[in-house]
Amino acid sequence: MKKKTIIALLIILFLLLVVFLLFKEKKKSTKQKETLNTSIEKYDSEEDISWENYTEEKIELKENLKITQGGIYKLEGTLTNGSITINTKDNVKLILNGVSITNEKGPAIYIENAKTTVITLADETKNYLKDGSTYQGIEEGINAVIYSKDDLVLEGSGSLEIQAKKEDGIVSKDHLKIKGGSYNITSIDDGLRAKDSLYIQDGIFTMHVGGDGLKATNDTEESKGYIWIEKGTFTIESSLDGIQAETKLIIENGDFTITTGGGSTNASTKESWGNWGRGQYEKTQKQEAEASAKGVKAGEDLLIQGGTFTLNTSDDSIHSNSSIQIENGTFHLSSGDDGIHADKELWIEKGTIEIEESYEGIEAAKITIEDGNISIKASDDGINVAGGSDSSSMGRPGENNYDKNTENILTIQGGKIFVDADGDGIDVNGSGYIYGGTIIVEGPTDNGNGALDYDREFIVDGGTLTATGSSGMLQGVSSSKQYNVTIRFNSNYTKGTLIEIINGEETILSVTPSKDFSSLVFSSSSLQKGETYNIKIDGEVYQDFKLEQMTTSIGQSTFDDRNPRPRGGIPNNREPRR
Repeated sequence: MKKKTIIALLIILFLLLVVFLLFKEKKKSTKQKETLNTSIEKYDSEEDISWENYTEEKIELKENLKITQGGIYKLEGTLTNGSITINTKDNVKLILNGVSITNEKGPAIYIENAKTTVITLADETKNYLKDGSTYQGIEEGINAVIYSKDDLVLEGSGSLEIQAKKEDGIVSKDHLKIKGGSYNITSIDDGLRAKDSLYIQDGIFTMHVGGDGLKATNDTEESKGYIWIEKGTFTIESSLDGIQAETKLIIENGDFTITTGGGSTNASTKESWGNWGRGQYEKTQKQEAEASAKGVKAGEDLLIQGGTFTLNTSDDSIHSNSSIQIENGTFHLSSGDDGIHADKELWIEKGTIEIEESYEGIEAAKITIEDGNISIKASDDGINVAGGSDSSSMGRPGENNYDKNTENILTIQGGKIFVDADGDGIDVNGSGYIYGGTIIVEGPTDNGNGALDYDREFIVDGGTLTATGSSGMLQGVSSSKQYNVTIRFNSNYTKGTLIEIINGEETILSVTPSKDFSSLVFSSSSLQKGETYNIKIDGEVYQDFKLEQMTTSIGQSTFDDRNPRPRGGIPNNREPRR
Protein backbone atom coordinates (compact mmCIF):
# COMPACT_ATOMS: atom_id res chain seq x y z
CA MET A 1 0.00 0.00 0.00
CA LYS A 2 1.35 3.39 -0.96
CA LYS A 3 2.44 5.81 1.75
CA LYS A 4 -0.05 8.49 0.57
CA THR A 5 -2.91 6.00 0.78
CA ILE A 6 -1.95 5.04 4.32
CA ILE A 7 -1.79 8.70 5.38
CA ALA A 8 -5.19 9.36 3.78
CA LEU A 9 -6.73 6.41 5.63
CA LEU A 10 -5.25 7.56 8.91
CA ILE A 11 -6.67 11.05 8.36
CA ILE A 12 -10.11 9.59 7.62
CA LEU A 13 -9.96 7.40 10.73
CA PHE A 14 -8.93 10.38 12.82
CA LEU A 15 -11.83 12.49 11.49
CA LEU A 16 -14.27 9.66 12.15
CA LEU A 17 -12.95 9.40 15.70
CA VAL A 18 -13.39 13.15 16.22
CA VAL A 19 -16.97 13.02 14.90
CA PHE A 20 -17.72 10.05 17.15
CA LEU A 21 -16.36 11.81 20.23
CA LEU A 22 -18.26 15.00 19.47
CA PHE A 23 -21.46 13.06 18.92
CA LYS A 24 -20.89 11.15 22.15
CA GLU A 25 -20.26 14.40 24.03
CA LYS A 26 -23.38 16.00 22.59
CA LYS A 27 -25.47 12.98 23.45
CA LYS A 28 -24.17 12.77 26.99
CA SER A 29 -27.17 14.61 28.40
CA THR A 30 -29.91 13.19 26.18
CA LYS A 31 -29.36 9.45 26.19
CA GLN A 32 -30.97 9.13 29.65
CA LYS A 33 -34.24 10.52 28.27
CA GLU A 34 -35.11 7.07 26.93
CA THR A 35 -35.88 6.00 30.50
CA LEU A 36 -38.92 8.33 30.65
CA ASN A 37 -41.84 5.94 30.29
CA THR A 38 -44.96 7.70 29.06
CA SER A 39 -46.50 4.81 27.14
CA ILE A 40 -50.26 4.86 27.65
CA GLU A 41 -53.08 3.07 25.89
CA LYS A 42 -55.73 5.76 25.50
CA TYR A 43 -59.31 4.90 26.32
CA ASP A 44 -61.26 4.96 23.02
CA SER A 45 -63.74 2.09 23.42
CA GLU A 46 -66.80 4.28 22.81
CA GLU A 47 -65.56 4.97 19.29
CA ASP A 48 -66.57 1.41 18.36
CA ILE A 49 -70.21 1.86 19.41
CA SER A 50 -72.60 1.88 16.41
CA TRP A 51 -75.13 4.40 17.66
CA GLU A 52 -77.07 4.18 14.39
CA ASN A 53 -78.29 0.79 15.62
CA TYR A 54 -79.98 2.37 18.64
CA THR A 55 -83.32 4.14 18.70
CA GLU A 56 -83.64 7.72 20.02
CA GLU A 57 -86.32 8.63 22.53
CA LYS A 58 -87.23 12.19 23.49
CA ILE A 59 -88.14 12.70 27.15
CA GLU A 60 -89.55 15.76 28.92
CA LEU A 61 -88.26 15.60 32.48
CA LYS A 62 -91.01 15.68 35.11
CA GLU A 63 -90.14 12.98 37.62
CA ASN A 64 -87.40 10.50 38.49
CA LEU A 65 -86.19 8.72 35.39
CA LYS A 66 -84.79 5.17 35.49
CA ILE A 67 -83.22 3.84 32.29
CA THR A 68 -82.98 0.04 32.05
CA GLN A 69 -82.43 -0.43 28.32
CA GLY A 70 -79.67 0.67 26.00
CA GLY A 71 -80.47 3.52 23.64
CA ILE A 72 -80.30 7.24 22.96
CA TYR A 73 -82.34 9.48 25.26
CA LYS A 74 -82.82 13.15 24.46
CA LEU A 75 -83.70 14.98 27.67
CA GLU A 76 -85.35 18.37 28.06
CA GLY A 77 -87.00 20.34 30.85
CA THR A 78 -86.63 20.80 34.60
CA LEU A 79 -86.53 18.15 37.30
CA THR A 80 -86.70 19.40 40.89
CA ASN A 81 -85.56 17.07 43.67
CA GLY A 82 -85.27 14.16 41.30
CA SER A 83 -82.61 12.19 39.42
CA ILE A 84 -81.74 10.05 36.43
CA THR A 85 -80.57 6.48 37.14
CA ILE A 86 -79.10 4.13 34.54
CA ASN A 87 -79.02 0.37 35.17
CA THR A 88 -78.44 -1.75 32.09
CA LYS A 89 -75.86 -4.04 30.52
CA ASP A 90 -75.96 -2.07 27.27
CA ASN A 91 -74.67 1.31 26.03
CA VAL A 92 -76.58 4.50 26.81
CA LYS A 93 -76.37 7.98 25.34
CA LEU A 94 -77.96 10.90 27.19
CA ILE A 95 -78.43 14.08 25.15
CA LEU A 96 -78.84 17.02 27.52
CA ASN A 97 -80.89 19.50 25.53
CA GLY A 98 -81.28 22.35 28.01
CA VAL A 99 -82.01 20.47 31.25
CA SER A 100 -82.04 21.54 34.88
CA ILE A 101 -81.84 18.76 37.47
CA THR A 102 -81.52 19.20 41.23
CA ASN A 103 -81.55 16.35 43.74
CA GLU A 104 -81.23 17.13 47.42
CA LYS A 105 -81.00 13.41 48.29
CA GLY A 106 -78.32 12.16 45.92
CA PRO A 107 -76.66 12.49 42.51
CA ALA A 108 -78.42 14.25 39.67
CA ILE A 109 -77.25 11.49 37.28
CA TYR A 110 -76.32 8.08 38.67
CA ILE A 111 -74.95 5.33 36.39
CA GLU A 112 -75.33 2.23 38.51
CA ASN A 113 -74.51 -0.11 35.65
CA ALA A 114 -73.86 0.24 31.93
CA LYS A 115 -71.40 -0.83 29.27
CA THR A 116 -70.52 2.75 28.35
CA THR A 117 -72.48 5.92 29.02
CA VAL A 118 -72.08 8.95 26.76
CA ILE A 119 -73.47 12.32 27.85
CA THR A 120 -73.84 14.76 24.95
CA LEU A 121 -74.26 18.49 25.58
CA ALA A 122 -76.50 19.56 22.72
CA ASP A 123 -75.32 22.47 20.58
CA GLU A 124 -76.03 25.95 21.97
CA THR A 125 -77.71 24.61 25.13
CA LYS A 126 -77.17 25.42 28.78
CA ASN A 127 -77.57 22.60 31.26
CA TYR A 128 -77.58 22.67 35.06
CA LEU A 129 -77.06 19.89 37.62
CA LYS A 130 -77.00 20.08 41.42
CA ASP A 131 -76.97 17.62 44.31
CA GLY A 132 -77.58 18.03 48.05
CA SER A 133 -75.15 18.11 50.95
CA THR A 134 -76.71 15.00 52.55
CA TYR A 135 -77.59 11.88 50.55
CA GLN A 136 -80.46 9.59 51.58
CA GLY A 137 -80.96 5.99 50.54
CA ILE A 138 -77.72 5.97 48.50
CA GLU A 139 -74.96 3.43 49.10
CA GLU A 140 -71.81 4.66 50.83
CA GLY A 141 -69.06 6.04 48.60
CA ILE A 142 -71.34 7.60 45.99
CA ASN A 143 -70.57 11.27 46.28
CA ALA A 144 -70.88 13.22 43.01
CA VAL A 145 -73.42 15.14 40.97
CA ILE A 146 -72.68 12.80 38.05
CA TYR A 147 -71.52 9.45 39.37
CA SER A 148 -70.73 6.45 37.15
CA LYS A 149 -69.60 2.99 38.19
CA ASP A 150 -68.56 2.30 34.59
CA ASP A 151 -66.92 4.07 31.64
CA LEU A 152 -68.24 7.59 31.09
CA VAL A 153 -67.81 9.93 28.11
CA LEU A 154 -68.88 13.57 27.83
CA GLU A 155 -69.04 15.35 24.50
CA GLY A 156 -70.80 18.08 22.52
CA SER A 157 -70.53 21.83 22.20
CA GLY A 158 -73.11 22.90 24.78
CA SER A 159 -72.44 23.94 28.36
CA LEU A 160 -72.90 22.24 31.72
CA GLU A 161 -72.95 23.93 35.12
CA ILE A 162 -72.49 21.72 38.16
CA GLN A 163 -73.04 22.61 41.82
CA ALA A 164 -71.62 19.82 44.01
CA LYS A 165 -72.83 20.21 47.59
CA LYS A 166 -71.91 16.70 48.77
CA GLU A 167 -68.33 16.29 47.48
CA ASP A 168 -67.35 15.89 43.79
CA GLY A 169 -68.57 17.23 40.47
CA ILE A 170 -68.15 14.33 38.00
CA VAL A 171 -66.84 10.86 38.94
CA SER A 172 -66.18 7.66 37.00
CA LYS A 173 -65.04 4.53 38.77
CA ASP A 174 -63.56 3.36 35.46
CA HIS A 175 -62.48 5.59 32.55
CA LEU A 176 -63.63 9.20 32.15
CA LYS A 177 -63.25 10.79 28.74
CA ILE A 178 -64.20 14.33 27.70
CA LYS A 179 -64.27 15.21 24.00
CA GLY A 180 -65.65 18.75 24.16
CA GLY A 181 -68.11 21.09 25.80
CA SER A 182 -67.99 23.89 28.36
CA TYR A 183 -67.99 22.99 32.07
CA ASN A 184 -68.45 25.24 35.09
CA ILE A 185 -67.97 23.21 38.26
CA THR A 186 -68.21 24.35 41.87
CA SER A 187 -67.60 21.53 44.33
CA ILE A 188 -66.92 20.84 47.98
CA ASP A 189 -64.16 18.41 46.99
CA ASP A 190 -62.87 17.32 43.55
CA GLY A 191 -64.01 18.68 40.19
CA LEU A 192 -63.36 15.76 37.80
CA ARG A 193 -62.30 12.42 39.25
CA ALA A 194 -61.70 9.10 37.53
CA LYS A 195 -60.25 5.88 38.82
CA ASP A 196 -58.70 4.21 35.78
CA SER A 197 -58.01 7.25 33.58
CA LEU A 198 -59.02 10.80 32.76
CA TYR A 199 -58.63 11.52 29.05
CA ILE A 200 -59.47 15.03 27.80
CA GLN A 201 -59.44 15.72 24.08
CA ASP A 202 -60.86 19.25 24.30
CA GLY A 203 -63.18 21.47 26.28
CA ILE A 204 -63.49 24.61 28.38
CA PHE A 205 -63.26 24.01 32.12
CA THR A 206 -63.87 26.53 34.91
CA MET A 207 -63.57 25.11 38.42
CA HIS A 208 -63.79 26.36 41.99
CA VAL A 209 -63.16 23.29 44.14
CA GLY A 210 -62.34 22.42 47.73
CA GLY A 211 -60.18 19.44 46.75
CA ASP A 212 -58.38 18.62 43.49
CA GLY A 213 -59.40 20.00 40.11
CA LEU A 214 -58.64 17.01 37.84
CA LYS A 215 -57.78 13.65 39.38
CA ALA A 216 -57.07 10.00 38.47
CA THR A 217 -56.69 7.64 41.41
CA ASN A 218 -55.90 4.03 40.40
CA ASP A 219 -52.66 3.08 42.16
CA THR A 220 -52.93 -0.71 41.92
CA GLU A 221 -52.83 -1.34 38.14
CA GLU A 222 -49.72 -0.35 36.24
CA SER A 223 -51.46 0.77 33.04
CA LYS A 224 -54.10 2.89 34.79
CA GLY A 225 -54.38 5.92 37.05
CA TYR A 226 -53.20 8.30 34.30
CA ILE A 227 -54.35 11.67 32.96
CA TRP A 228 -53.92 12.55 29.28
CA ILE A 229 -54.80 16.05 28.04
CA GLU A 230 -54.62 16.82 24.32
CA LYS A 231 -55.91 20.40 24.49
CA GLY A 232 -58.50 22.59 26.17
CA THR A 233 -58.84 25.70 28.30
CA PHE A 234 -58.60 25.18 32.06
CA THR A 235 -59.26 27.75 34.77
CA ILE A 236 -58.95 26.00 38.11
CA GLU A 237 -59.03 27.40 41.64
CA SER A 238 -58.52 24.54 44.07
CA SER A 239 -57.71 24.09 47.73
CA LEU A 240 -55.52 21.10 46.83
CA ASP A 241 -53.85 20.00 43.57
CA GLY A 242 -54.95 21.54 40.31
CA ILE A 243 -54.21 18.43 38.23
CA GLN A 244 -53.18 15.19 39.95
CA ALA A 245 -52.48 11.83 38.30
CA GLU A 246 -51.73 8.84 40.48
CA THR A 247 -49.44 7.46 37.76
CA LYS A 248 -48.52 9.17 34.48
CA LEU A 249 -49.55 12.63 33.31
CA ILE A 250 -49.24 13.71 29.69
CA ILE A 251 -50.14 17.19 28.45
CA GLU A 252 -49.85 17.80 24.73
CA ASN A 253 -51.29 21.29 24.61
CA GLY A 254 -53.83 23.58 26.24
CA ASP A 255 -54.24 26.80 28.19
CA PHE A 256 -53.96 26.34 31.96
CA THR A 257 -54.63 28.98 34.63
CA ILE A 258 -54.40 27.30 38.02
CA THR A 259 -54.40 28.63 41.59
CA THR A 260 -53.93 26.19 44.47
CA GLY A 261 -53.92 26.38 48.25
CA GLY A 262 -54.38 30.14 48.34
CA GLY A 263 -51.50 30.78 45.94
CA SER A 264 -47.80 31.45 46.38
CA THR A 265 -48.32 33.85 49.29
CA ASN A 266 -49.20 30.77 51.35
CA ALA A 267 -45.56 29.66 51.21
CA SER A 268 -43.82 26.60 52.63
CA THR A 269 -41.65 28.81 54.80
CA LYS A 270 -44.72 29.85 56.81
CA GLU A 271 -46.00 27.96 59.84
CA SER A 272 -49.53 27.92 58.39
CA TRP A 273 -48.38 26.09 55.22
CA GLY A 274 -50.32 22.88 54.63
CA ASN A 275 -53.59 24.15 56.03
CA TRP A 276 -55.27 24.15 52.64
CA GLY A 277 -58.56 22.59 53.74
CA ARG A 278 -60.52 19.92 51.87
CA GLY A 279 -64.01 21.34 51.60
CA GLN A 280 -66.61 20.86 54.30
CA TYR A 281 -66.74 17.07 54.65
CA GLU A 282 -64.96 14.96 57.27
CA LYS A 283 -61.35 14.11 56.39
CA THR A 284 -59.59 10.82 57.04
CA GLN A 285 -56.06 10.64 58.45
CA LYS A 286 -54.83 9.34 55.09
CA GLN A 287 -56.41 12.26 53.25
CA GLU A 288 -54.76 14.69 55.64
CA ALA A 289 -51.36 13.00 55.28
CA GLU A 290 -51.47 12.90 51.47
CA ALA A 291 -52.84 16.41 50.98
CA SER A 292 -50.85 18.73 48.74
CA ALA A 293 -51.57 21.90 46.81
CA LYS A 294 -49.48 21.47 43.68
CA GLY A 295 -50.39 22.91 40.32
CA VAL A 296 -49.61 19.97 38.01
CA LYS A 297 -48.65 16.71 39.73
CA ALA A 298 -47.81 13.15 38.62
CA GLY A 299 -47.11 10.14 40.79
CA GLU A 300 -44.95 8.74 37.99
CA ASP A 301 -43.51 10.32 34.84
CA LEU A 302 -44.79 13.70 33.63
CA LEU A 303 -44.53 14.81 29.99
CA ILE A 304 -45.42 18.31 28.77
CA GLN A 305 -45.19 18.79 25.02
CA GLY A 306 -46.69 22.28 24.75
CA GLY A 307 -49.29 24.66 26.10
CA THR A 308 -49.52 27.83 28.15
CA PHE A 309 -49.33 27.53 31.93
CA THR A 310 -50.06 30.31 34.41
CA LEU A 311 -49.73 28.65 37.80
CA ASN A 312 -49.99 30.35 41.19
CA THR A 313 -49.52 27.64 43.78
CA SER A 314 -48.89 27.23 47.49
CA ASP A 315 -47.04 23.95 46.87
CA ASP A 316 -44.84 23.03 43.86
CA SER A 317 -46.14 24.46 40.59
CA ILE A 318 -45.04 21.42 38.52
CA HIS A 319 -44.19 18.19 40.35
CA SER A 320 -43.40 14.52 39.70
CA ASN A 321 -42.59 11.76 42.16
CA SER A 322 -40.49 10.36 39.32
CA SER A 323 -39.27 12.28 36.22
CA ILE A 324 -40.37 15.30 34.17
CA GLN A 325 -39.79 16.02 30.50
CA ILE A 326 -40.70 19.45 29.11
CA GLU A 327 -40.49 19.54 25.33
CA ASN A 328 -42.08 22.95 24.76
CA GLY A 329 -44.56 25.43 26.19
CA THR A 330 -44.87 28.79 27.89
CA PHE A 331 -44.79 28.81 31.69
CA HIS A 332 -45.46 31.61 34.18
CA LEU A 333 -44.99 30.07 37.62
CA SER A 334 -45.43 31.57 41.09
CA SER A 335 -44.87 28.98 43.80
CA GLY A 336 -44.81 29.00 47.58
CA ASP A 337 -42.48 26.02 47.31
CA ASP A 338 -40.59 24.74 44.21
CA GLY A 339 -41.29 26.03 40.73
CA ILE A 340 -40.52 22.71 38.99
CA HIS A 341 -39.63 19.62 41.04
CA ALA A 342 -38.85 16.01 40.06
CA ASP A 343 -37.78 13.38 42.56
CA LYS A 344 -35.59 11.76 39.90
CA GLU A 345 -34.81 13.50 36.61
CA LEU A 346 -35.83 16.68 34.81
CA TRP A 347 -35.28 17.36 31.11
CA ILE A 348 -36.05 20.73 29.53
CA GLU A 349 -35.75 20.57 25.75
CA LYS A 350 -37.13 24.02 24.93
CA GLY A 351 -39.84 26.47 25.85
CA THR A 352 -40.22 29.72 27.74
CA ILE A 353 -40.16 29.24 31.50
CA GLU A 354 -40.55 32.18 33.86
CA ILE A 355 -40.50 31.28 37.54
CA GLU A 356 -41.55 34.54 39.11
CA GLU A 357 -41.56 33.34 42.72
CA SER A 358 -40.37 30.15 44.40
CA TYR A 359 -38.52 28.65 47.34
CA GLU A 360 -36.30 26.70 44.95
CA GLY A 361 -36.68 27.35 41.24
CA ILE A 362 -36.07 24.00 39.55
CA GLU A 363 -35.04 20.94 41.50
CA ALA A 364 -34.29 17.29 40.70
CA ALA A 365 -31.64 14.66 41.34
CA LYS A 366 -30.56 15.07 37.70
CA ILE A 367 -31.27 18.11 35.55
CA THR A 368 -30.63 18.41 31.81
CA ILE A 369 -31.36 21.63 29.91
CA GLU A 370 -31.10 21.33 26.14
CA ASP A 371 -32.55 24.71 25.16
CA GLY A 372 -35.14 27.30 26.10
CA ASN A 373 -35.58 30.71 27.66
CA ILE A 374 -35.55 30.24 31.43
CA SER A 375 -35.84 32.89 34.12
CA ILE A 376 -35.82 31.95 37.81
CA LYS A 377 -36.50 33.93 40.98
CA ALA A 378 -35.91 31.93 44.18
CA SER A 379 -35.78 32.72 47.87
CA ASP A 380 -33.40 29.77 48.31
CA ASP A 381 -31.57 27.92 45.49
CA GLY A 382 -32.27 28.80 41.89
CA ILE A 383 -31.24 25.53 40.21
CA ASN A 384 -30.84 22.72 42.72
CA VAL A 385 -29.47 19.31 41.81
CA ALA A 386 -30.35 17.72 45.10
CA GLY A 387 -28.96 14.67 46.83
CA GLY A 388 -29.61 12.73 49.98
CA SER A 389 -27.16 14.94 51.88
CA ASP A 390 -28.75 18.18 50.74
CA SER A 391 -29.71 20.17 53.82
CA SER A 392 -30.67 23.47 52.22
CA SER A 393 -34.36 23.04 53.06
CA MET A 394 -34.14 20.88 56.17
CA GLY A 395 -36.87 21.39 58.72
CA ARG A 396 -39.13 23.19 56.22
CA PRO A 397 -42.56 21.59 55.62
CA GLY A 398 -41.96 21.36 51.87
CA GLU A 399 -38.63 19.55 52.13
CA ASN A 400 -37.96 16.59 49.81
CA ASN A 401 -35.82 13.49 50.25
CA TYR A 402 -33.49 12.02 47.64
CA ASP A 403 -31.64 8.76 47.28
CA LYS A 404 -28.18 9.28 48.77
CA ASN A 405 -26.74 6.89 46.18
CA THR A 406 -28.00 8.86 43.19
CA GLU A 407 -25.40 10.26 40.82
CA ASN A 408 -26.43 13.90 40.85
CA ILE A 409 -25.63 15.76 37.63
CA LEU A 410 -26.48 19.10 36.06
CA THR A 411 -26.02 19.29 32.27
CA ILE A 412 -26.66 22.44 30.24
CA GLN A 413 -26.38 22.12 26.47
CA GLY A 414 -27.88 25.46 25.44
CA GLY A 415 -30.57 28.04 26.00
CA LYS A 416 -30.78 31.38 27.75
CA ILE A 417 -30.90 30.99 31.53
CA PHE A 418 -31.19 33.74 34.14
CA VAL A 419 -31.15 32.97 37.86
CA ASP A 420 -31.86 35.38 40.72
CA ALA A 421 -31.45 33.45 43.96
CA ASP A 422 -31.18 34.47 47.59
CA GLY A 423 -29.61 31.10 48.38
CA ASP A 424 -27.19 29.35 46.04
CA GLY A 425 -27.65 30.39 42.42
CA ILE A 426 -26.73 26.97 41.02
CA ASP A 427 -26.45 24.29 43.70
CA VAL A 428 -25.15 20.89 42.54
CA ASN A 429 -24.89 18.12 45.11
CA GLY A 430 -22.67 16.35 42.61
CA SER A 431 -21.16 17.59 39.33
CA GLY A 432 -22.14 20.25 36.79
CA TYR A 433 -21.34 20.39 33.06
CA ILE A 434 -21.99 23.30 30.70
CA TYR A 435 -21.51 22.73 26.96
CA GLY A 436 -23.42 25.72 25.59
CA GLY A 437 -25.97 28.41 26.24
CA THR A 438 -25.93 31.78 27.96
CA ILE A 439 -26.17 31.49 31.73
CA ILE A 440 -26.41 34.54 33.98
CA VAL A 441 -26.56 34.02 37.74
CA GLU A 442 -27.24 36.73 40.29
CA GLY A 443 -26.52 34.90 43.50
CA PRO A 444 -26.82 35.66 47.19
CA THR A 445 -25.76 38.80 49.00
CA ASP A 446 -25.03 36.92 52.25
CA ASN A 447 -21.79 34.99 52.73
CA GLY A 448 -23.51 31.77 53.76
CA ASN A 449 -24.31 30.87 50.13
CA GLY A 450 -22.68 31.21 46.74
CA ALA A 451 -23.57 31.96 43.15
CA LEU A 452 -22.11 28.52 42.32
CA ASP A 453 -22.07 25.64 44.79
CA TYR A 454 -21.02 22.09 43.90
CA ASP A 455 -19.61 18.98 45.57
CA ARG A 456 -17.40 17.34 42.93
CA GLU A 457 -16.63 19.28 39.75
CA PHE A 458 -18.08 22.09 37.69
CA ILE A 459 -16.83 22.04 34.10
CA VAL A 460 -17.55 24.65 31.44
CA ASP A 461 -16.64 23.53 27.92
CA GLY A 462 -18.83 25.94 25.95
CA GLY A 463 -21.35 28.74 26.17
CA THR A 464 -21.09 31.80 28.39
CA LEU A 465 -21.34 31.75 32.17
CA THR A 466 -21.58 34.95 34.20
CA ALA A 467 -22.15 34.59 37.94
CA THR A 468 -22.11 37.39 40.51
CA GLY A 469 -22.81 37.32 44.22
CA SER A 470 -21.20 37.29 47.63
CA SER A 471 -17.66 36.02 48.13
CA GLY A 472 -17.75 34.17 51.47
CA MET A 473 -18.55 30.82 49.85
CA LEU A 474 -17.20 31.62 46.40
CA GLN A 475 -16.54 28.72 44.03
CA GLY A 476 -15.30 29.14 40.50
CA VAL A 477 -15.08 26.72 37.58
CA SER A 478 -13.23 23.57 38.63
CA SER A 479 -11.82 22.72 35.20
CA SER A 480 -12.58 23.60 31.63
CA LYS A 481 -11.68 23.51 27.97
CA GLN A 482 -12.69 27.14 27.89
CA TYR A 483 -10.89 30.01 29.63
CA ASN A 484 -12.49 31.45 32.73
CA VAL A 485 -11.77 33.93 35.46
CA THR A 486 -12.89 34.09 39.08
CA ILE A 487 -12.70 37.49 40.77
CA ARG A 488 -13.05 38.21 44.47
CA PHE A 489 -13.34 41.99 44.66
CA ASN A 490 -11.71 43.85 47.51
CA SER A 491 -14.99 45.49 48.48
CA ASN A 492 -18.72 45.04 48.14
CA TYR A 493 -20.48 46.84 45.28
CA THR A 494 -24.08 47.93 45.27
CA LYS A 495 -26.66 46.86 42.75
CA GLY A 496 -26.60 48.77 39.48
CA THR A 497 -22.80 48.83 39.37
CA LEU A 498 -21.39 48.20 35.87
CA ILE A 499 -18.76 45.47 35.48
CA GLU A 500 -16.77 45.30 32.27
CA ILE A 501 -13.98 43.07 30.98
CA ILE A 502 -12.25 44.70 28.02
CA ASN A 503 -9.58 43.51 25.60
CA GLY A 504 -8.20 46.55 23.80
CA GLU A 505 -11.23 48.10 22.14
CA GLU A 506 -13.37 44.97 22.42
CA THR A 507 -15.76 44.60 25.34
CA ILE A 508 -15.84 40.94 26.31
CA LEU A 509 -18.28 41.36 29.22
CA SER A 510 -20.66 44.14 30.23
CA VAL A 511 -23.08 43.33 33.03
CA THR A 512 -24.98 45.38 35.60
CA PRO A 513 -26.17 43.15 38.46
CA SER A 514 -29.48 44.06 40.07
CA LYS A 515 -28.14 42.96 43.48
CA ASP A 516 -25.13 43.81 45.63
CA PHE A 517 -22.07 41.70 44.82
CA SER A 518 -18.42 41.13 45.73
CA SER A 519 -17.47 38.37 43.29
CA LEU A 520 -17.62 37.42 39.64
CA VAL A 521 -17.19 34.10 37.82
CA PHE A 522 -16.93 34.45 34.04
CA SER A 523 -16.30 31.85 31.34
CA SER A 524 -16.51 32.56 27.62
CA SER A 525 -15.00 31.50 24.31
CA SER A 526 -14.08 35.18 23.88
CA LEU A 527 -11.37 34.81 26.51
CA GLN A 528 -8.10 33.84 24.80
CA LYS A 529 -4.76 32.67 26.15
CA GLY A 530 -1.99 35.24 26.25
CA GLU A 531 -4.34 38.22 26.02
CA THR A 532 -4.39 41.03 28.59
CA TYR A 533 -7.75 42.21 29.89
CA ASN A 534 -8.93 45.26 31.82
CA ILE A 535 -11.50 44.88 34.57
CA LYS A 536 -13.54 48.07 34.89
CA ILE A 537 -16.04 49.07 37.57
CA ASP A 538 -18.37 51.88 36.48
CA GLY A 539 -15.85 52.83 33.82
CA GLU A 540 -12.85 52.97 36.16
CA VAL A 541 -10.04 50.43 35.78
CA TYR A 542 -10.11 48.00 38.69
CA GLN A 543 -7.28 45.66 37.63
CA ASP A 544 -5.57 44.16 34.60
CA PHE A 545 -4.90 40.46 34.15
CA LYS A 546 -3.27 38.23 31.58
CA LEU A 547 -4.65 34.81 30.71
CA GLU A 548 -1.96 32.18 31.09
CA GLN A 549 -4.02 29.22 32.29
CA MET A 550 -7.54 27.95 31.70
CA THR A 551 -8.58 29.15 35.16
CA THR A 552 -7.48 32.52 36.49
CA SER A 553 -8.21 33.65 40.04
CA ILE A 554 -8.03 37.27 41.12
CA GLY A 555 -8.29 38.56 44.66
CA GLN A 556 -7.36 37.31 48.12
CA SER A 557 -9.24 34.27 49.38
CA THR A 558 -9.62 32.61 52.73
CA PHE A 559 -11.46 29.78 51.00
CA ASP A 560 -10.39 27.33 48.30
CA ASP A 561 -12.50 28.27 45.30
CA ARG A 562 -12.28 24.77 43.84
CA ASN A 563 -13.33 22.81 46.92
CA PRO A 564 -16.95 22.48 47.91
CA ARG A 565 -18.07 24.38 50.94
CA PRO A 566 -18.90 22.29 54.00
CA ARG A 567 -22.57 21.46 54.36
CA GLY A 568 -24.14 21.57 57.78
CA GLY A 569 -27.17 19.85 59.17
CA ILE A 570 -28.33 16.38 60.03
CA PRO A 571 -29.47 13.95 57.31
CA ASN A 572 -33.19 14.17 56.86
CA ASN A 573 -35.09 10.96 57.66
CA ARG A 574 -38.61 12.34 57.36
CA GLU A 575 -40.97 11.06 54.69
CA PRO A 576 -41.23 13.57 51.84
CA ARG A 577 -44.51 15.38 51.34
CA ARG A 578 -46.10 14.35 48.07
